[in-house]
Amino acid sequence: MNTSAVARLLNVSHSTIQRWVTQLNMEVERNQLGHYQFSDEDIALLRKIQDQLNEGIILQKVSISEKKVRKATIQKHSEPNKEHDQLFERVIRLENGLKTKADDVVSYQLLQHRSEMEEMHKLVKKLEARIEALETPTGQHFDYFLAAEEAAATKKTKKRPFIKMIFGNRKNDSSSWSTADSD
Repeated sequence: MNTSAVARLLNVSHSTIQRWVTQLNMEVERNQLGHYQFSDEDIALLRKIQDQLNEGIILQKVSISEKKVRKATIQKHSEPNKEHDQLFERVIRLENGLKTKADDVVSYQLLQHRSEMEEMHKLVKKLEARIEALETPTGQHFDYFLAAEEAAATKKTKKRPFIKMIFGNRKNDSSSWSTADSD
């Protein structure tokens, strides 16, 4: 009987059964996967343990007169197990499939990155051509910028005399005021 079945039989949790086995160093057979396999003797012993615990004795003080020494053995089959071989082959196929899938994913990502890099390279070439066209004095855009700069320069020169008219030149103004006072 497995741990869960014994736990249902004794009306306790399976972790309680596992704790009793480990803390009391009981010898319990195990299957190929390492799970406990309880015999009728083991179940009778667990019932005695449960009775003692129900009487108020703590687990560390529980006495087991029929206590068997625990062996760390796992049941093994000397003959090759067909199910085991099939499972092993399936694991190998799955591992190979995972490797192939991983290689495919990496290859796809590399192709995607390469196409993105090529698009960026084309964009950089276009930008370089535009910058070169803007920097050459014969380009149409350069003439536009020259005209804009000349217009800005003429606005500055036109504003300056107007400002001078309002505020005047300090040297001239002071002399004109002084001459006006002398008149």
